[in-house]
Amino acid sequence: MDRTLKNLPFSLAALIFAGLSIPLAFARHLVSLSLVLAILALILGLWGRAKAKRHVLRYTPQSVARAGWSLRLGAMGALFALFMWVLWRTNVLLG
Repeated sequence: MDRTLKNLPFSLAALIFAGLSIPLAFARHLVSLSLVLAILALILGLWGRAKAKRHVLRYTPQSVARAGWSLRLGAMGALFALFMWVLWRTNVLLG
């Protein structure tokens, strides 16, 4: 049986989605894209964490950490996107 550690699937993609969701939240016409990327990062991060807990010694610690960071950054990106969406929708930023 091969004992080499593997990377979690989609851990890097989830981290990139989460990282991109934060700056995109502050661009007026990209708030919805930011929210979609944040939700994708949250879904992929949760899936990766569950997969890592199910198979404890199969994945590298770095990829498990990336899944954790994607969860945190995805949650921040979603909150920022929703907050900016409300600000743009209520015209607070225009006045």
